[in-house]
Amino acid sequence: MASSPATPQAPYAVSLLTIEDAMDIAMWRMPGPWAVQDSLEPPPPDEGFWAVRDVAARLVGYCCFGEGARPPGLAHSPGKLDVALGMDPQYAGRKLSHQFAEAVVAHARSIGENRVLRCAVPSWNAKGRHTSEAAGFHLVGSHEVKGGRSTTTFFIYEM
Repeated sequence: MASSPATPQAPYAVSLLTIEDAMDIAMWRMPGPWAVQDSLEPPPPDEGFWAVRDVAARLVGYCCFGEGARPPGLAHSPGKLDVALGMDPQYAGRKLSHQFAEAVVAHARSIGENRVLRCAVPSWNAKGRHTSEAAGFHLVGSHEVKGGRSTTTFFIYEM
């Protein structure tokens, strides 16, 4: 029986996502249509994927800003910074998501130039919706993505 990994310790910090981080994230087993952006050049601070680490510099998850944080068909909106996040599923159920999301929100505010923060959460992701609401996002609408025979509804949150 494998032992569970050490529980990450707050405070969390957002940093540049390295190729090694992306490889680690690519190995996570998560439900749904998740994708990892691969880039050899660092993105602007309000675009791309970024690592979220704990106080011991362990990779706990990632966040994404800008175009990569929007579901297909959701238009860019001036005055808004799109935000997405994902936590390593091995840390699920340890009551870490609130502080994790707060760190991402704090970083987004620091780079957001007073823009409204917006996130889109798939309707099937109850944990993501709960985390977004606990971090202070408020439901403002929905967006549908049609693909093949299915349609995925995303709840749109802002703060």
